[in-house]
Amino acid sequence: MNPDQRQQQWHQARRDLQENRLESGKALLQVLANQDYAPAQCDLATVLLMQAVDTDTAQQALDLYRQAELQQYTLATYQLACISISETLEPLDWSRLSERFAACCTQKNSSALCDAAVFLGQFGTPSQKAISTGLLEASALQGNTVAMALLGERLARGFCCAPDPLRANSIRQLARELGLPVPAPDAAHGFASPEPAEPADMPAPFPALDLSQAVRAPEGTLLDERAQLMVFPELLSAEECLYIQCLGGPQLAPSISVDSNGKRHLNQIRTSHDFQFLPEHEELYLKLLQARLACAAGLPLKNAESLILLRYLPGQEYKAHRDYLPPSHFVPVASGGAGQRLRTVIAYLNVPTAGGETDFPLLGRRIVPQLGHVLRFDNIDAHGRLNENSLHTGLPVKQGHKWICTLWMRQNTLRIL
Repeated sequence: MNPDQRQQQWHQARRDLQENRLESGKALLQVLANQDYAPAQCDLATVLLMQAVDTDTAQQALDLYRQAELQQYTLATYQLACISISETLEPLDWSRLSERFAACCTQKNSSALCDAAVFLGQFGTPSQKAISTGLLEASALQGNTVAMALLGERLARGFCCAPDPLRANSIRQLARELGLPVPAPDAAHGFASPEPAEPADMPAPFPALDLSQAVRAPEGTLLDERAQLMVFPELLSAEECLYIQCLGGPQLAPSISVDSNGKRHLNQIRTSHDFQFLPEHEELYLKLLQARLACAAGLPLKNAESLILLRYLPGQEYKAHRDYLPPSHFVPVASGGAGQRLRTVIAYLNVPTAGGETDFPLLGRRIVPQLGHVLRFDNIDAHGRLNENSLHTGLPVKQGHKWICTLWMRQNTLRIL
C-alpha cells in the first residue's frame, strides 16, 4: 500500500469511528498499524483505551503509542506523557516525562504549548514567565481555544505580559462565542485585531522543565477532626482555575443520576451542570493538577475517580448528602476492588457574587468559596465505618455563578489511566 492509499484508509477509519462504526474503524486501523503507520497506531491506541476494562488492554495501547513515538509522532509522545502521571501502568519517571514534554513543545504541539504556558506562569523564573505568553500565542494560532481564552485574560490583566485591553476585548468576544467561560468584553475599551503584531519567539529546542513542582501541595489547615475537614488556601492559581473551566465548560450538561435499573434522570438533589473528564482525553497539565489535588488528599492519583467539573447558576444547589457509595456501587478492597470513596476533594474555581457556600450541618461549619481554595474531608473513618459527620450541602447560589471541580478518592487503585 503506497503512502496515499494508507492516508486514504486512515481517513476512512476515522470517518467510521466518528459515525459509530467502531469495529470497521478498528479493523482498518489495525491493518494500518501492522504496517507501522504511526497515525493509525496512535488512533488505535486511543480507541483501545476508551474501551479498556483491564490493564492488559491498556498495555496494548501503551505499546502502540510507543511504536508511534519511535517514529517521532508527537501526539503519541504527548499521550504517553499524560498516561505516565497516573502511575497505574508503570512508575512515573519525572526525567522521562520532562523529556517527552520538551519534545512535544519543540515540535509545537498546541496542547503542550498551552500546558507549558500555564506551568511557567505559575512556576517559571521571571525570564520563563516572560516567554510563557508567547507560548499561548503560538498555541492559540494553531486553533487551541483554551490557549486563546487564557491569552485574552492575560492581556486584560497584564499577567506575564504588557496589558492590551483592546486585543483582550476581541479575544474575549471570540472565546465567548465558542462557549468558553470568560468575562464579557470591557465596554470602556475598544477592539483591536486579536492577532499578535509579530510571531512570538520560541525556544528551540525547548528546555526540560521540572514538572514535579506542579503536583506538590502544602500543608492544609485542619478545621474539624470529626470528618478530617481540611482547607488548602490558594492551592490553585487563578489561571489554573480558568484553565479547568475552559477545558470542560463548553461540554457542560445538566447533572443526571442513574437509578438501580440503569435509567438516567435529571438529578433532583444536584441541580447543576457538570462535565466528566475522561482520562483518555485529558490534557497533560490537567493530569498534573489532579495529581496536586490527590497530593492534598494524601492519596495517589490512581485511586481517583474521573475529575468532575460543576457549574451552579443562581438558584441551583446540591442538597444535603454524603458522598459515600451504596454497597451495590463498589467492589470492596477485600474482594480485589477499589473500595469505598474514602475522601472527597473540592476545588473552588471562582467566587460567586452571593451564596454557594458548602455547609456541614453536623459540624457547624460553613465554607465560603474562595478562588483556588481546596477543601477535603473523609467519607469513612479510620476504622472503615461510614462517616455520618460528612453530611454536606452546596447551598443555593444567590447571585453570579459557582464553579467547582470534585475529585472522589477511593481506598485503592481505581484508574486504568
